[in-house]
Amino acid sequence: MIKFPYVTDYKLFERVEVREAEELLVEYGDFYLYNRSQYNDIFKKVDTVQDDVKIEDEKVLEVLYAAAEKNAKEATDHFTSLFGNKDFAESSFCGLRISWYDLQQILIEEFRDKTPARLSAMNQIAPALRNLASALLFAEYMHNKLERLHKEPASQKPADIEKVRENNEKVDAGIRHIKEWFIELLNRLANGAKGRLPEYNKSKNNLAKLRTVESIIEFCEKNLTV
Repeated sequence: MIKFPYVTDYKLFERVEVREAEELLVEYGDFYLYNRSQYNDIFKKVDTVQDDVKIEDEKVLEVLYAAAEKNAKEATDHFTSLFGNKDFAESSFCGLRISWYDLQQILIEEFRDKTPARLSAMNQIAPALRNLASALLFAEYMHNKLERLHKEPASQKPADIEKVRENNEKVDAGIRHIKEWFIELLNRLANGAKGRLPEYNKSKNNLAKLRTVESIIEFCEKNLTV
């Protein structure tokens, strides 16, 4: 398995059992919902004491509360843009096991210092993890779709058998190519490639149109690179 920071396990070209996927989905949901709430709560708090003097001017307090409300919304929205992604949720089916505990420790320190969301370490960590989640989903989908292009002879006629054989050889060659492609893609991601992969869940309409070995390979080579 190609190693990634904050990742302890995943499956490439296959899916895990439903029970394991559900467990991973719950872990992701707990991390996401808890920290989204934390950003909202922490940045909404207003310090009404400055230089040991309590602020009692209603107009000043109104400005402070309005600013806090704005900061809380911006922080929450930014965190949502980083981790509120369907590919994170669906990658549970590919067994993507992220060390949410390690990420939580980073966020706990940032919450303690009231680090703005846009300066969070998550701005580097989350996109890399999302790229991996999307790559795993694309890899499983493409591999499965290619395997379903295998055919069985409709009859025992030599011409029919030969045609099916040629088709299946092409499919097998496509599968080998796709496997090499995604392994190389994961290696580039693991080595810190800065590109951004398209989101799997936003690509489903286009994926449904891929019906041949050639179109599947073309899509991967054109879109799934960093």
